[in-house]
Amino acid sequence: MNKNIYKAAKIFSYIFIPPVMNLFIFIIFSNHYESNLKNLIGITISFLFGLLIPMITILIFRKKGLLSDNDATIKEERTTPYVYAIIYSTIGIVLTLFFELNDYITMLWLVYLLNSIIILIINYFWKVSAHTMGVGMPLGAIFFLNNHFLLLITAIILVIVVLARLILKVHTILQLIVGAIIGFLNSYLILKYLL
Repeated sequence: MNKNIYKAAKIFSYIFIPPVMNLFIFIIFSNHYESNLKNLIGITISFLFGLLIPMITILIFRKKGLLSDNDATIKEERTTPYVYAIIYSTIGIVLTLFFELNDYITMLWLVYLLNSIIILIINYFWKVSAHTMGVGMPLGAIFFLNNHFLLLITAIILVIVVLARLILKVHTILQLIVGAIIGFLNSYLILKYLL
């Protein structure tokens, strides 16, 4: 395989990690549903509990040897990060309720919580792609918003992530597709029918 293609796949895989996509969708929803101060609060909660703290947690796990590589290619090593994702999503829900943010912002955190629980359960039996779930979730949320431009951009990101993860041989095509479908359906259905 061409080294440049492999490097590009690595770069795209690092850029479009689930925490980055978390911040991406919370910026979109906060700008769509909130006023100036609450917009900032919603984005800050996502930055802290969806991006920064999870990334620090992963770095600590790597340093302590709890993860053998950045991709957590060993299925059994994914359990603890998923448990932490459940904790951080729960904190996100509590904070959005405390600051009385728009219900759709709270529902996004509920989607992340549900996705984290589902991927944790699946992980006991099979490995599913958190990367594609992490892109599928914003894709479903943007589909709910009916924003065609952002939908196209996010769909392109999903294709890039699928190709990158295949090139890196981290997942099978089925694991990638299942992750994307779970992320998409959970976000779209919760946003559409729970409120």
